[in-house]
Amino acid sequence: MNMPPKVKTALDHVRSIYPDVCLVVFNSDTRWCYMNDVFDSPTFDDRINVGILEDAIYDLVDLPCVFEIVDD
Repeated sequence: MNMPPKVKTALDHVRSIYPDVCLVVFNSDTRWCYMNDVFDSPTFDDRINVGILEDAIYDLVDLPCVFEIVDD
């Protein structure tokens, strides 16, 4: 599955603050977890615009799902 645009926007937003984050998991209840490549999650603070992350949910068709950015 290709990464939907709003999911990419949300992941890019999180990565702009936490550059080591490379994947996001959405569960069947539309909750999300952003992680790095060893599955550590940052503790979000007020720099994260949660509205951007919530918008990503509306781009999803099938849940649960995982999206990963692989840096070359």
